[in-house]
Amino acid sequence: MNVLGKLLGKESPFEQLTEHLEKVMACVDLVHPILEAALEGNAAEVKRIAQEIFLLEHEADVVKNRIRDHLPRDLMLPVSRMDYLAFLRAQDGVADNVEDLAMMLTVRQLRLPCGEADGTCRDQLLFLANHAVKASRSVAAMTRRIDELKRAAFTGPVADELRAAADEVSRQEFECDKHQFKLVKAILAEEDPEWPFASSYTLMEVIRALGKMANHAESMSDYLRLMIAD
Repeated sequence: MNVLGKLLGKESPFEQLTEHLEKVMACVDLVHPILEAALEGNAAEVKRIAQEIFLLEHEADVVKNRIRDHLPRDLMLPVSRMDYLAFLRAQDGVADNVEDLAMMLTVRQLRLPCGEADGTCRDQLLFLANHAVKASRSVAAMTRRIDELKRAAFTGPVADELRAAADEVSRQEFECDKHQFKLVKAILAEEDPEWPFASSYTLMEVIRALGKMANHAESMSDYLRLMIAD
């Protein structure tokens, strides 16, 4: 390979980033199905969807490791190498937290201690999942425009649109924080002496996984901002 080819690389690192993204988003698309199956008490469906998530997360890890292992330090990138790898780590974190969600839903049946009569707890949990998924999909749409952004030299109207999109991701993450607070408060208010600690722990971990999923989506949008700033 000639010197220029070595510096530019055979395949764009951003194409590989998109390949990894599609595996991550395939995991995200299964968040609502597995959560709804768990809330309905359909253990067989939870297990089936969880196995699909585990496989997709593993495939995402394979792509992530390939990117890390074949990203030469002398490769020419239009953005900071550090920002690129941090973005990849945050993107992978989204899939990791979907995997965590699936794992918790398979090890113990999900039970809701709060507001079961009027569905308050169930609604809050679904709202939390909805905002986490929305944040992930919003930042995915931003990521799919990286090639367009690259052609614009990471400046101009495209960059402005992505900054506005990053603001929307932050708003979705903030909504997640609010629903997390309400859910945790309701769980800690449960005083039924027969309510098992393990059920509270499982629910708290489910909430935590959804919240961290949104946090990683926000981190992705933050790193995109840094790329634009570079």
